[in-house]
Amino acid sequence: MNGTLILGIVEILIIIWYILAKKNPQKYAPFLKAPYGKKRGLIFLVAFIICGFIGMAINPQPATPASQQTQQTQQSTEKASKPKEQTSSKEFDAYKKFVSIPMGSDYDTVKNTLGVNGQLKHENEIAGIKSQAYEFKIGSAIAMMTFQKGRLTSKAMDSLSFYKQKGEKITMPEFNQIQIGMSYEQVKEIFKRDGLLKSETNIMGTGSRLISWINSDGSNAIITFGPNGVDSKTQTNLK
Repeated sequence: MNGTLILGIVEILIIIWYILAKKNPQKYAPFLKAPYGKKRGLIFLVAFIICGFIGMAINPQPATPASQQTQQTQQSTEKASKPKEQTSSKEFDAYKKFVSIPMGSDYDTVKNTLGVNGQLKHENEIAGIKSQAYEFKIGSAIAMMTFQKGRLTSKAMDSLSFYKQKGEKITMPEFNQIQIGMSYEQVKEIFKRDGLLKSETNIMGTGSRLISWINSDGSNAIITFGPNGVDSKTQTNLK
């Protein structure tokens, strides 16, 4: 994994943290109670976005057509958007639209797909490359979309709490079977169901996805997939 991709992943993780910290600062960012705390949080966000641009400048790559690997990534992302157990809701319908938005889309495509206007949360320009982050609210669901040069490079949905799992329960022994380099299909076979896309980033043709498997009690596993399969895994309260 090159430096550019790592910096891009860090950027999207900071965006997720920023949304969560706004909703529950006591839990996710207790230091935001201090004077100018919110400004400090935004400064951290801007700093990491700048790091992303620095990484692109240090390690430039020409854009390439979609490869077979990218096609497999898109296919597994689509599968992750269609868990059979979920009943329809405004938020879950928004989630399915969120998943369907292709990386590289422009703002109007994102807005028309989600059916709401986005609120500009951050904007800057480094070395002639303009970056904008928009927040889209649909019911209790919040999606954060980041654009560079007017094209979508990262998307994240801050909470999937509206999803109510009724399928197989994920266990710690199953989680321990997940190995670095496994494909999405191999992970799905172990967990016995599709996951939910939490975030996705694509910088200069290199993509990364965070996919979550949630139990009915809120325990969960989050698996990060890169071009070569599983990059990392984390779990919360699995038994």
